[in-house]
Amino acid sequence: MSQPPGGPLTSRRGFLGLVGAGALAAAGLTGCAAKKEVSKGTAVAADKLKGLVPTRVPFQVPGLSPDLPGSEFVEPGFLTRPGTMVQAVAAKPITSGAEVKVMTPLWGTVPPGLGENSYYDAVNERLGGAVRFNISDGNTYVDKLNTILASGDVPDMIQIPGWNLISIAHFTEAANKLFADLSPYLAGDKAKEFPLLASYDTAAWEYGVFGGVLQGIPWQNAPYPFATVVRQDILDELGLPAPTSADDLLTLGKELTDPKKKRWAFGGMDQEVQRAFGAPREWRKQPDGTLIYKYETPEWLQSIELVTKLFEAGYVHPDVVANQFADHKEPFGAGQIVMYKDGIGAIHELFGRFLPGNPKFNVRAVDPYPAHAGGKVIVWRNEPAGMFCFIKKGLGDARTRELIGIANWCSAPYGTQEYDLVNNGVEGKHFTIKDGQVQQTALGRKEFAPTYMFLSGRPGAITENQYPGYVEAYHGWQQTASQYLENDPFVGIRVEVPSKMAALVKPTEDKMNEIFRGKRPISEWAQIVKDWQEQGGNEAREFYMKVARENGRL
Repeated sequence: MSQPPGGPLTSRRGFLGLVGAGALAAAGLTGCAAKKEVSKGTAVAADKLKGLVPTRVPFQVPGLSPDLPGSEFVEPGFLTRPGTMVQAVAAKPITSGAEVKVMTPLWGTVPPGLGENSYYDAVNERLGGAVRFNISDGNTYVDKLNTILASGDVPDMIQIPGWNLISIAHFTEAANKLFADLSPYLAGDKAKEFPLLASYDTAAWEYGVFGGVLQGIPWQNAPYPFATVVRQDILDELGLPAPTSADDLLTLGKELTDPKKKRWAFGGMDQEVQRAFGAPREWRKQPDGTLIYKYETPEWLQSIELVTKLFEAGYVHPDVVANQFADHKEPFGAGQIVMYKDGIGAIHELFGRFLPGNPKFNVRAVDPYPAHAGGKVIVWRNEPAGMFCFIKKGLGDARTRELIGIANWCSAPYGTQEYDLVNNGVEGKHFTIKDGQVQQTALGRKEFAPTYMFLSGRPGAITENQYPGYVEAYHGWQQTASQYLENDPFVGIRVEVPSKMAALVKPTEDKMNEIFRGKRPISEWAQIVKDWQEQGGNEAREFYMKVARENGRL
């Protein structure tokens, strides 16, 4: 998996786990959103959406069971590669012969294109036709999305991350206009035609509903949006411990940072520090029965103060100081950044990218820590789905069914031939097996990139057993983190964010990032919060309080 898993969470500043309305220029929706007033947001208890989504039928790979069992908030782990991969889909999904145009994000180097890439050739042969990727930089993907959605000229299939959705104005209106309604093919028992899609959790599917229409094929989330990711080999070499509190970051910053050696302690750490101080992921229920937003809490201000100190002291990599969206992975792999905040799925991506050139390379997720030693630990809770694949509207029944078939094929779970091909390529060409583990070849490193996986999603599992200790470490991390999951007042309610509130995320957090970098004083934060309240935050609070009351949460 690659993002949701693993892309830089600096690109997820607005990822509150609530997928919805956001901000597309109304002018781009001529005759539709342009004539509508600003979206006020919608909410519905998830159980009321069951009639629109597939009836869940778990898909069991014959003969395969996890070595480390899963539970409600812990994904199952597989320590060894299955001796035999099972074919999950007999028929090739593409039967028309027509090329499939798709658009996906990537947080890494774009591989050679169609006609110059044997990985693409191999997957397309199994699919029965050519899939042509338009790959865009994940860090600036939302800009491309705004342009595409405003033009109305969308590809056959398009992947849209949830953290981008909530910053696109009137996204729901755009989706209803541009993307196919999937319920006629997938609602209830109809999904039996696509059994791998039917195996997703019902809650994940319910997050693919926009404006009362099932449109997004969901990438099922692990419950955890991110962690502090560390170069464990560097800490071990220097005899330094991982942080056990946010206070430790100041000490570690001093001990790790050595510009003469081109080593800085940190990349972006803001969301991990916010979490450590106990700020809510979004809204918090107060004792008087009202809601307070994260920006308004004293914990949020305390986190700003600490992150600003890290910047002021010179402990943050200069590329990150210069650009909040700077690539973290390359300097992390080079040892120039020792720790930063990222999605957990980034860890196996980092192993795959840097271990071949550095046998000592070792990366781990730090157990969730509080602001101060002995303090309360909380872990923000992801929504059930975080990314969505959409299919273009108006393609006709046969073509729409064909594209859903592609998503179904790409959704095959661990232990299947399809999963192995999508995630590793062709054995003997893109990877070899050594001691029962996948070893990527030079050609694999050149040609493979997370692409086809973005045309689907799949139930979560920890399967990257080619990296020593990874499965055990991540499974153990989830077991620890699961004890601290925050009790969010809106769990189980499908909320589409009011457009006015969604549009405030970027300008508000841009100002926060300017405070970190010394371009604004911390004293301005109070006015920034007041502006947020007056420009839509207070209005949003009324909306969310109404939703909470109607669902018995206040």
